[in-house]
Amino acid sequence: MGFENKVAVVTGAAQGMGAAYARLLAQRGAAVVVADIQADAAEAVAKSIRADGGRAVAHATNVGDPASCLACASAATQAFGRIDYLVNNAGLLSASFAAPLPEIAIDDYLRIVAVNMHSVLYMTQAVVPAMKAAGGGAIVNTSSIGSWMKTGIYSVSKAGVNALTVNLSQTLGPHGIRVNAVAPGTTATEGMQPIMSVEQMGQWAQMLGKPTAEVAAPEMIARVGIFLLSDDAHYINGQILPVDGGTIVRL
Repeated sequence: MGFENKVAVVTGAAQGMGAAYARLLAQRGAAVVVADIQADAAEAVAKSIRADGGRAVAHATNVGDPASCLACASAATQAFGRIDYLVNNAGLLSASFAAPLPEIAIDDYLRIVAVNMHSVLYMTQAVVPAMKAAGGGAIVNTSSIGSWMKTGIYSVSKAGVNALTVNLSQTLGPHGIRVNAVAPGTTATEGMQPIMSVEQMGQWAQMLGKPTAEVAAPEMIARVGIFLLSDDAHYINGQILPVDGGTIVRL
């Protein structure tokens, strides 16, 4: 799964799964754009990649703003000359604790949908011209097992990611651009741990049907996404892959 001479843009890459994606891609030879609204934290991740001998730049990106997404893609091509991969990882975990849909404030609804769902389209539109110029590419979106549950606006936004993944895969496939999604289960990210402890995550997953109390580390999810980006997965397109230790079973 070599990524030498390739360029990847990873959103939400200042921490958690995004940072894991960025570091693992750099270790495999890709140049990485660490895109995140938290500019200082994104620069810290990029700096750590460079310190380890990798190639990375940070870009302050608000994925809920189409203009900011276009600026991110432009920065990637200016820095590295091309774009081969996109990881649409940015999202708001706090959305899973928002008010029920009949009561949610419209401003909160619009903010969550913009970051969790619309950003997938915004970033994809921004990078596709460069991917086409490079002769193709691959995109991995971050969905969630919550997309198949009744968790209010969070499940609505992640179900939208699934629908975008399937539809984009069909329209971009003829251009040599594959689009898939990873649907993580409970994962011990920095964003999740203030909400519940790792032990509580394991207990919650077992309540949902998971056979063990193991909780994924961010790298466990990112490794699966990187496989989907790689040429080893060249015949996988338009799929939403649960990475949840058996929590969700779909026959």
